[in-house]
Parts: sequence; C-alpha cells; structure tokens
Amino acid sequence: MTILRLALVAGLLATMVAPAWALEKFSLIHSSVSGSQAVLFVARDARIFDKHGLDVDIRFVAGGPTAIQALLAADVHAAVMGGPAALAAKLQGADTVIIAGLINTMDHVMIAQPQIKRPQDLKDKKIAVSRFGSSDDFAARFAVRKWGLAPGTNVTFLQIGEQGARLTALKAGRVDASLIQPPLTVVARKAGLTELAALADLEVDYIGTTVVATRGLIARREDLVRRFVRALVEGIHFYKTNKAAALASIGKFMKLEDPDALEETYKQYAGRLTPRAPYPTAKGVKTILDDLGATDPKAKGANPADFIESRFVRELEESGFIKALYGE
Repeated sequence: MTILRLALVAGLLATMVAPAWALEKFSLIHSSVSGSQAVLFVARDARIFDKHGLDVDIRFVAGGPTAIQALLAADVHAAVMGGPAALAAKLQGADTVIIAGLINTMDHVMIAQPQIKRPQDLKDKKIAVSRFGSSDDFAARFAVRKWGLAPGTNVTFLQIGEQGARLTALKAGRVDASLIQPPLTVVARKAGLTELAALADLEVDYIGTTVVATRGLIARREDLVRRFVRALVEGIHFYKTNKAAALASIGKFMKLEDPDALEETYKQYAGRLTPRAPYPTAKGVKTILDDLGATDPKAKGANPADFIESRFVRELEESGFIKALYGE
C-alpha cells in the first residue's frame, strides 16, 4: 500500500468515531424481511453507522415498488430493494440510481406443495409473489421461462405480500409455489414442502438486492451518501467476521429462534452471497433490462451504466479501505 493510500485510509478510519451530538439523521427503508437485507440490522446493532456520524432510522415497506414511492416522495434518503423495481423506476423517468449491490445474483429458492416434484410441474399452477414488479416477481417469471413455461399463460401469479405471508399461503394451500429466501427455506423444508430449485444455481448475473438513492441527493449531499456507503461496507465486514453478534441481530430482525434457520441465513448471506465490495454491476443490470426489453422499448435501448453509481464503493476499494478492514 502506498504512503498516500495509507494516509487516506488513516483519514477514513479517523472519521469512524463520532460523538453522539454529531450524529446526522439518515432515513433508510428496506423492502423485505429476509436474509438479503439482514446486514443493515447487523450494522445498526453494532453501532457502525454511529461511528460514521450517522443516526440511521430503518423502516420497513413491503416490496420494491412501494419503496420507490417513498424514495421519490423524499420521505427517506435511501431504499434497499430488488433491482427490477429500481430499474423500472428509472425507465419511467425517476431520478434514481443504484449506489450499492448487496446481492448480485438470484438468491431465491422455489418452494412448492409436496406433490409438485419438478419445476415443469408448475404448469397451470399459482405462484405467490410479494408485488408485481418486485424482485421476487421478476425472478419467478425469469425462472419459469427458463423452465419452458409461460408466465400469465400457463402459470398464474398472485400478489400475497412479504415472504412470511407467502409461506403461510403456501402451507395453507392457497397457492402452489413461491420464491422464498433463507432462512425460511429451513422452515419450508421442516413443513414438508418441496424445494424445487435454488435460483443461484442458474448462475445468472443479476442485481438482486440494491441500495438506491436519487441523483439529486448525491448532488446536494455527496458526503452524506459517501459516509453511508462507507458504513455499509464496514457493516459487511462486521457481518462476515463476527458470527455470534450477527446471528443475534438476524434473530432479532427476523424474529427467529431456530438455530438451523439462523445458521443457514448466516452461511448463505455472510459466507456466500454478500460481496466485500458491494458494487452494483452493469452485467446484472443488463440481465434485467434484456428481460424488460421484451415488453418495454425503453429498456431495450437503455445503457446499463446509466442505472448505477459505483464511485462510492470504488473509492473505498482503490484507497485500500476495504483491504484494511480485513487486515490485508
């Protein structure tokens, strides 16, 4: 590491401890009670946002489209949501941009009634999603097409709500299948439901869970956004390297006590799916745009680079900040 980089890292680390009176309000909404967004609560409980001078208020709204509405109404500074909703808003003219990619693959698992044994058995069946246009809705339709079925023609989609509600509907027999994420995969298996496919095995570049802000906020408060991303990156490090504390936060956030469910969540998200440097990827954006392009001419001609702002993560990586966190 060069002397310049060492100096920059030292300067960044020096800003980590902020007195309580200096904390600045930062409003954040998340759109899913799932392992993919648990890192936010791990970071909050560890007081990592405080170290970067931020008093972060995290609120829940169901589904990415609803999160976008709150963001555009200037009710919050940033929103954590699935990529499809973020891209759809931008295509419709919203001043939104993805500043971090927490999950850059499809992390959902298709769960079905016990009598359904293969993905192709979903023909003429009902699949539960949170909201039309949400990340799980996009992923479910994408997967169904991969399996040779036709969404809306020989597969019906129903809006049920967040994944806990979808699992309840599935167990009650009101729907035939749904995408869920760890740790509810453990609950589903213990209930005797069929685990049809893990969409991560499709190995598709995809913007799964994103952090979205507006370009207007970045122009007005660039330092605020920079501090938030820096705290988020440090939160990811804490998530990956402090298992006991992370499991406690996950259990609180998701109201989980089952040790198997907690362990699966940590293994999948802290160990496998959450990147150290949470870049929003152009390839992941392109996957969604290519799919949306079948029905939306704006998506067909869109440039993936217009939907992402990577500089905040890139600054941290190029300065050596991320390597310093991991002792490299």
